[in-house]
Amino acid sequence: MKKYFLLLVLFLALVTPTLSARADNVRYSQITTEGVSLYIDSTLTIKWFDLPVGYCVKVLSVSHFSAKVEYKSDDPKLPSAKGYVSTEHLNVLTETPQVLFPSVTFTVNQNCLLYKDTDFTISETITQGSTVDYYGTIQKDDGKLYVYGFVKTLSGDEYVGYVPSPALSNFEIPFLPIEKEEEIVESSSESTSDAPSSVSGHGNTLQLVVIIAVSIVAISIVYLLFKPSQKKAKDEVVTESEWDDE
Repeated sequence: MKKYFLLLVLFLALVTPTLSARADNVRYSQITTEGVSLYIDSTLTIKWFDLPVGYCVKVLSVSHFSAKVEYKSDDPKLPSAKGYVSTEHLNVLTETPQVLFPSVTFTVNQNCLLYKDTDFTISETITQGSTVDYYGTIQKDDGKLYVYGFVKTLSGDEYVGYVPSPALSNFEIPFLPIEKEEEIVESSSESTSDAPSSVSGHGNTLQLVVIIAVSIVAISIVYLLFKPSQKKAKDEVVTESEWDDE
């Protein structure tokens, strides 16, 4: 029994790092063109805001025509935005870049309305001196440009919503260089879990190789633990008491 227990411990010690590596397989997609929008729904009908060129989204899952992503998840003080982008705009990176999301804060230069919903029907007045942590922009049919972000007023109130760009001092979005594109593998159905799904076949191949190697090691251990002793005759019977003593 002791030998079986030792074998189980060794096997778990070898397999656990493999499972942890699979869980840490986080992939990021970079925005490479203008006009890439983040949507609230998987059918890409409710537009949230346009993502800035050069920055990234974390890929959570991929379906036939949309990918569930997470944006601005690096700062625990700011709410992340989980939404959907078109798979046509996915540009999965082989390495995680140093800068994933924009870290730009603007100051409100005048009292203005903050719109809390995508229909621009629910509003709140914010005062001059409030700050806006930039997420993205959206242009309405009348040509007016709004900035979507996390707003903090001088009185300490916090909101997320749309602020008219003319109400922000020195409104300018820095761009980032574009990384090289990597082909992705599209999954057959969308996952509703927030855990990141694999978008490349290379990770699965590596995991298979590791599992095979672990299996070979396990078989070798079994052979070494239970091979017949040279001191006993070939037809010798091991009694129950002798087995327990081993």
